[in-house]
Amino acid sequence: MKHSILAIELCLRLDGGDSVRDELRRLVLAHPAATSPGYKSDLLRRVTQVLAENSERFAMGCWDFFDDDQRALKDYDMWCKGMITEEGARTEPSGSGTSDDPRFLTFTVALLLVQGSDGERALARLCETSDEETWHKATFLKILNGLGEVDYGAVKSDVLYLIPGDTSWGLTRDDLQQVKFEYLRPVS
Repeated sequence: MKHSILAIELCLRLDGGDSVRDELRRLVLAHPAATSPGYKSDLLRRVTQVLAENSERFAMGCWDFFDDDQRALKDYDMWCKGMITEEGARTEPSGSGTSDDPRFLTFTVALLLVQGSDGERALARLCETSDEETWHKATFLKILNGLGEVDYGAVKSDVLYLIPGDTSWGLTRDDLQQVKFEYLRPVS
């Protein structure tokens, strides 16, 4: 069996008490290791809906679709390791931030797909875009909306995660300038 990968990470501005981060955290914690494809599909639909409804907060992001088996496996492993490695840039909390010194969260979805399946091919078509449109908000929204309709029969494995788990550790602008986040691009 050969594989493809679709991965998307969005960096959103944290606001106040932040019900968006709380809702995303709740959804991640409700994501059981083993469940039915229907449950996972419903969960992904809700996650993508929360993200899309908050597109005005998009600051940075990245997304990839690759249908090269070796690259898909390697990249999926990399995204999974992001869930278990320390991503923090500091040894102490960053505080709640201000309008002049905002805090950010990142949310990641990575899907390891069965290459050649109808669902995988639908996601491949969804990701077709021009170089000029790659980092536009409309492209991220198109992908989020398409992910909400994914056929989980095409998904071999998935991972969802949120940084930070606690708002007092929100990412700062300085954090996002570090090498570990260089893959994130401004969303226009």
